[in-house]
Amino acid sequence: MDDDDHTMTKKTFKTPRRITVTGIALALTAICAVATAQLPTQPESIFSKQKLTHVSGVGGLLDSDRSFNRLIIKFKDSASTRAGVFDHRAAEDHVLTLSSNTKASNPNASALTRLKSISDQTHVAVTDKNMTRAELFVLAKQLAQDPSVAYAEIDEKVQPYFTPNDPSYAAQQWHYQAATTFAGGANLPAAWDSTTGVGVVVAVIDTGVRPHADLATNLLPGYDFISDVATANDGDGRDSDASDPGNWAVAGACFTGSPSRNSNWHGTHVAGTVAALTNNNFGVAGVAFGSKVLPVRVLGVCGGNTSDVVAGMRWAAGLNVPGVPDNIPSNKAKILNLSLGGTGACLNSFQDTVNAVRAAGSVVVAATGNDSSFAIGTPANCAGVIAVTAHTQLGDNASYANIGAGTVISAPGGGQGSLIAGTGAQVFSTLNTGTTIPGLDSYAGKQGTSMATPHVAGVAALLASLQPAISPDAIRSILTSSARPHPAGTYCAGRTDCGAGLLDAQRAVEQLKLMAPTVSISPMPGFSLTGTPVVLAGSAAAAPGGNSQFTYEWAQRSGPPVTLIGTTSRTATFVAPSLGGTYLFSLKAKDAVGLIAFSEVTVKTNTPPTLAPIPDQIAVLGQSLSFTAVATDTESNPITFIPFGLPLGSTLNPTTGVFTWSNPSPVGTYSFTIKPNDSMHDGVAQNVFITVSEPAPAPATAPAVAGGGGGGGGSVGAWDLLGMLALSLVALISFRRQSAKK
Repeated sequence: MDDDDHTMTKKTFKTPRRITVTGIALALTAICAVATAQLPTQPESIFSKQKLTHVSGVGGLLDSDRSFNRLIIKFKDSASTRAGVFDHRAAEDHVLTLSSNTKASNPNASALTRLKSISDQTHVAVTDKNMTRAELFVLAKQLAQDPSVAYAEIDEKVQPYFTPNDPSYAAQQWHYQAATTFAGGANLPAAWDSTTGVGVVVAVIDTGVRPHADLATNLLPGYDFISDVATANDGDGRDSDASDPGNWAVAGACFTGSPSRNSNWHGTHVAGTVAALTNNNFGVAGVAFGSKVLPVRVLGVCGGNTSDVVAGMRWAAGLNVPGVPDNIPSNKAKILNLSLGGTGACLNSFQDTVNAVRAAGSVVVAATGNDSSFAIGTPANCAGVIAVTAHTQLGDNASYANIGAGTVISAPGGGQGSLIAGTGAQVFSTLNTGTTIPGLDSYAGKQGTSMATPHVAGVAALLASLQPAISPDAIRSILTSSARPHPAGTYCAGRTDCGAGLLDAQRAVEQLKLMAPTVSISPMPGFSLTGTPVVLAGSAAAAPGGNSQFTYEWAQRSGPPVTLIGTTSRTATFVAPSLGGTYLFSLKAKDAVGLIAFSEVTVKTNTPPTLAPIPDQIAVLGQSLSFTAVATDTESNPITFIPFGLPLGSTLNPTTGVFTWSNPSPVGTYSFTIKPNDSMHDGVAQNVFITVSEPAPAPATAPAVAGGGGGGGGSVGAWDLLGMLALSLVALISFRRQSAKK
């Protein structure tokens, strides 16, 4: 069923919805030890409630019901590059060597082969057999122990964000208008007096884009990064055609029992919001209609892979992707729009890529997700990403929109509000009539953080058009410092976890003209250990000709209260409490003329799990041995048991900790290591010793003879027989002596 084919039912507003979602999440967490990539159970939930869901059991499919075989591996060196040229054979050898080394220490490990490369150091490898997610997670941790490996992680699935339509078109493009007309408007008309985004390229990393008549002349040649032919739905893998062939799916295509679904033309709708043709007497307008859209196709049937998304991000930003022609330098994207993502912590591969494209000068804008949740999705939760939540025509946080630590700003996404229902007006943009393959050009309203994100990407393009060398941090600072406060009476009024406020294009342009200072915070580690000092390091910089005398103010925005030391200096510290948690801190820098810059940083703390002592084990040759490893975690996170050097033929269940060796052999002493992991930190590893011995010999028994004896007859023992013989000998000697006397 297409996103235009069903209406929204009566709304449940934010507070009760969030409590319900949180309750479900806690229940699922208690049931599932390890999260799993999960496809949606409803045709459009792929664009709303699931994203890259790592929650097992949603839709009736548990982790054990799925199979996985793809890993992203980054090596510490660039052995895949020889004489400055990428060498595919060297990359393959690199992966094969790692596979051989791993199997040498763990004979039960799956063999690896290289599938493709993301960079000269980062490759996608596939296992020689399908595995459960827990098994593949264990393999990834084992690979990461190799000295040559920077990290290894599962190549997760990602999905485009979207929520079901609510057919209300009272004001089709309210989302661009001034705040005096609609409280949730992005205030674009006044900004267009200064800039329309000319000279800026915005990459729409999505399902591809249709050559819509109201968009085509603003499209650049893009690239299709979908490497899986079945997912691509266009008959081949990666190619230079980034047009959207449709992402419909028949029943059962995505997973056992999945329903059929129609094509949604998600990327076309997003691209129209960024740069639809304007002042052409028909259709719709775009936020930065003077800019160009670079279509990068990474999502197809049933979503897409993280490896394809990060490859598309690198290519769009002008970085090399092995096996793919480089993007034309003039088409390098200054802004990357990601109306997609998944749940869970920021993956290393996403963070690695965000760091790389930001270093190249590109801005990453991503949707927070549509789960009505207090946790934003990934890659929106990666450091350096502008995470966008959604609000309605009346400026209320949309009932579906995720907020939480790391949310940067809110933009028009449409739908009904969390406290103020409103009309449910949606974001109107370019679309296509086809339910499977492409049909005719059309226009339609959609709602979601997917629709909010291109508003922010478009305004970022307006700023970059005025200041081409502007840094990603500067754009973020201007967007947040110019945001309008959340309107009084709305869900986010007075809250600190909804971002800086509502997107305001006019105020952002004015702020840039004032050349406000910028402030940045040093990247934080993925997780800090509980009980250790955490350092928050910030710095401010004046714009050319600006004032460079700054005052600083650190503040904690969310999380269990901590004592911050040095709140009025560039560097603040606190000691992580004994119980792990998530904390959001802000740094405000103010110069001598009153211009303010603002930035935020998320700090996550965690206690490693503790493995209970495992006594030495004794096994009998050929007789089964089994025991259970037990670990505890302070934060009650699911624990995975990771073995190293298991005896040949033995297994360790990574979820339950049950060790089984059905046929211990040969005789000897064995040892291996078990390490507990709570998906954030490794606990202290423990060596396990097993002694395999021969079966004990049966006790010896003396031979028996027939005959009577004292004690009621029966057999006569050997000593009894000897006694009888001795008596007979004595009698014989006595008889001979008597005969001699005669």
